[in-house]
Amino acid sequence: MKQLINPTVEQLGETPEAFLRLLGEPCMIYVEGEERTRTRGLVTLLHGNEPSGLRALHRWLRQGRRPCCNLLCFIPAVEAALLDSLHKHRVYPGERDMNRCFFPPYEDRPGKVAEEIVDLFEQYQPEAVLDIHNTSGHSPDFAVVTYESEPHEALVSLFCDRLVITDLRLGALMERSSRRCPVVTIECGGAADEAANEVAWQGLQRYLHQPEVLQLEHGKQMDIYRHPVRLELIPGTVVAFAEGYVIGTDLTVPADLDRHNFGTVERGTLIGWLGSEAAERCLRVHNAKGEDVGSRLFEIHGNQLVTAVPLKLFMITTRPDIALSDCLLYAAEEREHEILKT
Repeated sequence: MKQLINPTVEQLGETPEAFLRLLGEPCMIYVEGEERTRTRGLVTLLHGNEPSGLRALHRWLRQGRRPCCNLLCFIPAVEAALLDSLHKHRVYPGERDMNRCFFPPYEDRPGKVAEEIVDLFEQYQPEAVLDIHNTSGHSPDFAVVTYESEPHEALVSLFCDRLVITDLRLGALMERSSRRCPVVTIECGGAADEAANEVAWQGLQRYLHQPEVLQLEHGKQMDIYRHPVRLELIPGTVVAFAEGYVIGTDLTVPADLDRHNFGTVERGTLIGWLGSEAAERCLRVHNAKGEDVGSRLFEIHGNQLVTAVPLKLFMITTRPDIALSDCLLYAAEEREHEILKT
């Protein structure tokens, strides 16, 4: 992994895209802070098609500012981002999703990169780590954590007020969160949405320049979603996104399904058209315990897959490759507004 220590303007390139080309491979960046006894961690571009964090980081580095404490930063998916047209590929073709590699075994290339990131975080002992992402479909900003605590919520509040608390375990970086070092995933919004770049920029500045980021502002209101499930497509499923059923598909999803991101949908909301009434042939909905909850949350009317109960949907993708390699959407039954107190 390439390493840049207190990088100069010449090492950064004039644009984020030029910067990526100069890097050419996964990179660690270290910037000394005004206070040398503390370090904060940052990971961005774990997925090659999610550029908002990279753009914010590059903009900040070009300004030549010093953070309030040391910054340890990683940019892993450089090769995937550079392949073909920029930011087209989530992962390098044929390789594992980098954000599924942060626990052993570390045998393949993305696993070895993840292992090096873990080892360097252990070496530098940051007080917190942010992992900045975009969603593939249109979406407002939100964050994901693996358990509730004030430090997690304080970090989230630097960027947004929507918080997903998940007990699903997939091998993601945020699953390495601990009381000593909280790790938070920030989803800035859709990769094609200009507003997502601004969310990343404003939040990153707060993270790098506020002396205290682990104490939640008193009276801060958070919109909380607990225990989501993933609607996954079984390998081999033929999926399409269109205005109506596409002949020959196992599942056709409405092309604008992502309009429901972080909206409450009522029972009977259309999720897609099935090529067969046997949804279990192409769909899987398991909770964190591995229990099949699909029949409780979704039902079939004719050839239509619809919601069986009111649900909060988020991280809806409209890309067939991501729907197949990751999931179509997340769903939560719970919707709460809470005043989180310090």
